[in-house]
Amino acid sequence: MARFVSFLILVGILIFLTIIFYQVMSGFFVPLFVAALLGVVVQPLYRWILAQCRGYRYVAAGITTGLVALIVLLPIGVVIATASLEGLSLVDQLQLANVRTKLDELRRDLGLQIPREEDVRTIEAKLTRWRNLQLKGESLDIKSEEVNNLLQRVDELEKWIKEQQQQTGFARADVSALKANLEALHKAETGSVEADNALQTAAAEFREFKRNLLGGTYKAWLAEWANPTDEQVEQLRRTIMTTAGPVLSLGGDTIVLIVKLIAGLLIMMVALFFMLAEGARMLDGLVRVSPLNEQHVRELVAEFDRACRAIVSATLLSALAQGVLAGVGFYVCGLRGSVALLMLLTMVLALVPFTGAAAVWIPVSLYLYFYQGATWAAVGLAIYGAIIISGADNVIKPLVLHGQSNLHPLLALLSVIGGIKALGPVGILVGPMVVVFLQVLMRLVHRELSQMDRSNWMFWRGFGGAEPPPAAAAAAAAPAAAAASTGAAPAEPATTKTVPPAPPPAASTPPADGNGHHQPGQPGKQHQHHGKKRRR
Repeated sequence: MARFVSFLILVGILIFLTIIFYQVMSGFFVPLFVAALLGVVVQPLYRWILAQCRGYRYVAAGITTGLVALIVLLPIGVVIATASLEGLSLVDQLQLANVRTKLDELRRDLGLQIPREEDVRTIEAKLTRWRNLQLKGESLDIKSEEVNNLLQRVDELEKWIKEQQQQTGFARADVSALKANLEALHKAETGSVEADNALQTAAAEFREFKRNLLGGTYKAWLAEWANPTDEQVEQLRRTIMTTAGPVLSLGGDTIVLIVKLIAGLLIMMVALFFMLAEGARMLDGLVRVSPLNEQHVRELVAEFDRACRAIVSATLLSALAQGVLAGVGFYVCGLRGSVALLMLLTMVLALVPFTGAAAVWIPVSLYLYFYQGATWAAVGLAIYGAIIISGADNVIKPLVLHGQSNLHPLLALLSVIGGIKALGPVGILVGPMVVVFLQVLMRLVHRELSQMDRSNWMFWRGFGGAEPPPAAAAAAAAPAAAAASTGAAPAEPATTKTVPPAPPPAASTPPADGNGHHQPGQPGKQHQHHGKKRRR
């Protein structure tokens, strides 16, 4: 009992220290995970350098870490810095006047302008404000001057519609129903039932009139989307500045972000060095302290190595290649001031399944066609993106994977999205790894369950010894029943001997009786003699 209590206390202390250890190390999860990924990916390079260094592990680990910093981290840092500067330049150019001018040109080219926009906006704003007050149950203070203003604007719209009808031969919308309801609202007393009904009907008639004026339901939706108000554009600009402020403001928040980034990189490089130099010893220590079987631990480590090489390496190489190819296409199309930013976006979005790099080159093609008017550049970029940029993913991944990845595309997409939501950008790599480990654990559990014999399960044998066969159980119960009928205590067996299981009897051999033993010559006598001896 004392030993059991001591064990419970040890388990409680272990859980408490584990929680504290997690709180201490949680801030270093991302650098350590990236270091583990890099350690697996560059393992062939480390082994080659180790052979050249005649087995000096620390020297080989230092050289490999330096090469990783020089070949991998330095170019990525240059691209990120250049992209940040280009993003800062774009934000400075994002002024309200420039945006409004470009939107006007786009609407004019696509025919998405709102006719008599000022009159339509004014009527819509006043009717919407009055209708909202009415729905809240507040008193309406509708002045006759405001209704007269709306009627004058409706008259202007009616004149414009008649002019368009004379030019095109058909009327785009009918404003008579809206005009009649506004006149009824003007004549009704404020706060009366007639005024409420007239306002409700006028709002509904205006929505119908606006939809017909803009050319139907779908074109009206496009026109609304292409004609944002000044307040909406300014709100969008503020949202962009607020989101990108810590990166592009070059203030205190930017300095804090840079310091955190540098500290994370240093931790990652130190962790990478020791994982390369002491990886085998770390694995042996993990096997010793782990409660799992050594075979299971080593299988999980081998699966981590395989998943890193197959999934992570293929994904990163594909994203890097697509980013470089996209940068070449953007430079040729004339986007020389935003090449680094667009390359970085392409590399990041190429890590996401299904969408990939198309989430960048398609909007850029539309930008070139509609915003800059570069038709040939837009068409060329679209063809280049569909065949070369996105096609590189279908060439690089099969070459690297060699059929090693059995992760379903739907699981890959959901794991990436869920990983980003839970862990941020590093979730792009962590999400698929978690799914792979879950598959490995399920396979291990299934294998262990299939290898277990039912007779060894504590649940099925009643938390005792091995379950006796049915014949032996019946033989053991027969003397007890006889003793109970005569009132005498059952006799103890003379000796207890472990008999190995006999081979299955032939078809002509009669079944064993009584105690399960059988002599071929006298089956019946053996049984009777044994029973008489037990009764005496």
